[in-house]
Amino acid sequence: MTPSPPPHTSTPTPRVHLHTDPTDCIDATWWPRTRSLATELPDLITALQLRTGSISRVVYDPNTWLPASGRLSMDERSVRLDPYLFERSDTVYVYGTNGNVMVLQVVHPTPEPVSSAADEPV
Repeated sequence: MTPSPPPHTSTPTPRVHLHTDPTDCIDATWWPRTRSLATELPDLITALQLRTGSISRVVYDPNTWLPASGRLSMDERSVRLDPYLFERSDTVYVYGTNGNVMVLQVVHPTPEPVSSAADEPV
């Protein structure tokens, strides 16, 4: 069962829940608002650095995200973005420069329903 996202706040902080069980293979659950890594990652990386230290690399499944460049510029450094086909597409790996790795379960946003002429009342 997928946990519910934390309540929405008016700040642009990422919706992420850090897990506290050290034996859990998932370190956090993340509810991005879009499928754009370039949009979503800067705030997430800033939040996760408290736990991982400086982040150097993010590995993601390219089938579940919009196309992204190979690098994300943040402040005066660059974070490498590596696409990798996962068996589970709802996973992102975040690598710290100090060797820490976080595994995030991603709960992607559901697409907006598209109305068609067939859906219009007659």
